[in-house]
Amino acid sequence: MDYILMGISLLLVVFIVFVVYKTSRRSGIQEGQEAGKKNQEEFYFREILTRDQEIKDLHYKIDNLNELNAQYLAFMFKVPTVIQRLNSTMRGEEIISSVIQLIKDIIPTDIVEFYLYNLSDSTFTMISPDRGMNSEMHSIALGEGIIGLAGKDRIVRINGKIHKTIADNKGSLQSESDIWMAVPIIFRERLLGVIGIGKTRKLAGNESNLMKMIADIAAVALINQTMLGEAKHRANTDPLTGISNRNYFLQMSQTFVEKAIRDHTLISIFLFDIDHFKNYNDTNGHDAGDRLLIDLTRLVSGITRKSAVFARYGGEEFIVMLPGISKEDALIYAERVRDKISQHHFPQREKQPLGYVSVSGGVASFPVDGDSIVKVIQLSDAALYEAKAEGRNQIHVYKPYHFSEEIKAEEHTVSAIPDQRTTL
Repeated sequence: MDYILMGISLLLVVFIVFVVYKTSRRSGIQEGQEAGKKNQEEFYFREILTRDQEIKDLHYKIDNLNELNAQYLAFMFKVPTVIQRLNSTMRGEEIISSVIQLIKDIIPTDIVEFYLYNLSDSTFTMISPDRGMNSEMHSIALGEGIIGLAGKDRIVRINGKIHKTIADNKGSLQSESDIWMAVPIIFRERLLGVIGIGKTRKLAGNESNLMKMIADIAAVALINQTMLGEAKHRANTDPLTGISNRNYFLQMSQTFVEKAIRDHTLISIFLFDIDHFKNYNDTNGHDAGDRLLIDLTRLVSGITRKSAVFARYGGEEFIVMLPGISKEDALIYAERVRDKISQHHFPQREKQPLGYVSVSGGVASFPVDGDSIVKVIQLSDAALYEAKAEGRNQIHVYKPYHFSEEIKAEEHTVSAIPDQRTTL
């Protein structure tokens, strides 16, 4: 009986162990399956996140490419018009204004600054196109700050770590930290200036390339404007004395006549020439005669207001246009010129017939004496001729009752080539 009970107990124990084993194995398999399923789900989730990030990156790259294309298209569409404008007879401040506007149209930035380089003192002067070329905001030395470094190294500078404070002419302080990129303006190794821009609202990655292209356009425009200005200066300037020539005088006379008509003001003309100039040349040589013309020009320029137009009219003949000046006041000025010249110690002055260098002149006014500047010049010339006839070294004012205008207009019309009268 005891053996039977022991056998039954043993069987129960075996059965229980078997059941526990089966249960544990089934539980382990289930847990393993659940863990595997969880790992697989995590793997899929990571894959989804990775793919999602890749999609976002692709969208970002596509947006950047679209932004780049938009900027390049805007650049390509705007540049021909800008270049056409820049190749016209634009003034310096108009060129700068057009370049600044081109940058703002293409690159999303609120800050665009234009600096011109001064070779004489190696500084950059910030130019405000709204206030003109002579509006100097502040100057930066070559190599100073991001602007000066870009000019010195002649490369594009991108540096947000430079925080330099500069005092402008009014004593206020301006921070250079707002400038994110500085691009030198160079034409054939010649440094012309630097363009500075602030941080863009959206970086496309091509800002440096675009700015270099714009700087090249600006360089060509500035050089063309400089060359055109020099050509105009040569065309309007007497090469010997450096003052205006006859051509420029007649051009400006039209402008002053139109203003005088609008404002109901006068324009007086003072025409004069050097007495016995041929004698001075023959006695002292033509080089001495040229020096006399130069010295006399400087003397007269020093006592002539800037609003007047002082020009060499031909040979030893000079003319002054005095806008807004009456004939009486013009005579006072003309007498002062005559007196200054006669008192001045020009070289070899004692060899002149009068013992000194002198001038004779005539004065007339628009519109009281003539209805055009050409007519007034003719009348001034007639008065000058009378001054010579009465002994030289004197100024005569045109008076209608002293002249027969019909005769004088025929006999004393001012010609482009100095006539023989100038040798009197």
